[in-house]
Formats: sequence, structure tokens, C-alpha cells
Amino acid sequence: MTGGWALRAPCCGLDGFTVGENDWKTGADLKRLCGPQLATCGPCPFRAECIATVKPAQAFFDGIAGGRLWCNGVVIASLDDVCDEELAEAKLRASCGTEAGAKDHIRHGESPCPSCRQAAREMTARRKEAKAKAKPPEQLQLDFATT
Repeated sequence: MTGGWALRAPCCGLDGFTVGENDWKTGADLKRLCGPQLATCGPCPFRAECIATVKPAQAFFDGIAGGRLWCNGVVIASLDDVCDEELAEAKLRASCGTEAGAKDHIRHGESPCPSCRQAAREMTARRKEAKAKAKPPEQLQLDFATT
């Protein structure tokens, strides 16, 4: 997995979310081998990002991604609280990874992909930092005292 979120995901550093091609033959084998790890996805706030990164349906993925157990890109088991919105794989655009890319996703009614969300967060942080560093305009002080 890639992205800063992957280092904070509950599955970070754990094994058993995928299996070798020669280790299984049927969906039942996958359930037996990977199924116990599925609960790890329960508290994970990054399930949608996981799906957007792994692209299990497009890649004909075998293993666990986004709170679901996939066999040849098809969900064969899932957590009870998964929602279909997590499955929406944002379409990558030429401008992905930029603030403009995030706006482009939104303009097309999509949830921004992880790289666009990160780019938008970074731009917002830079703007806040620049605003904090900017000097306030000098105020004209008037002296109404008569001499």
C-alpha cells in the first residue's frame, strides 16, 4: 500500500491480508486463510482509501482490502458495516495529486482520490501558514490632541 494513511492503518505491518497464488484454489480457501484478518478492518477509517489504492475490482485482487475479502476482484465476504460508497473508485485524472485535481473530482460528483485529498490538505495548510506570516496592514494613528 502507498500513501501516508497506510502507515496509520490498523493493518500496517501485519501479514495475512493476501496469499500466494499457489496457496489457495477456491474462495473457501481464501476465506480460511485471510478471513481471520478481516476483523482488523473494522475500526479502520481508511477503507475507502484502501480500495482506491488497491483497486481490487480492476486488478482482479485476491485478499483483503477495504473491509472486504476479494476473490478475483469480486467481494466474497465483508464486514457488516461496509457501505457501497467505499467501493466508488475515483477516476484518476491528468491533474490528480493537485488541488485542481481535487476540485475536478468534486466537479464530476466524485469523492477525491487519496492523492488529491492530500494535495488539497497541503495547499490549505500552506495558505494558513502564509496568512499567519503575513503582516497586518499598518494602521494610521491619528492624534486629535491640540497643541
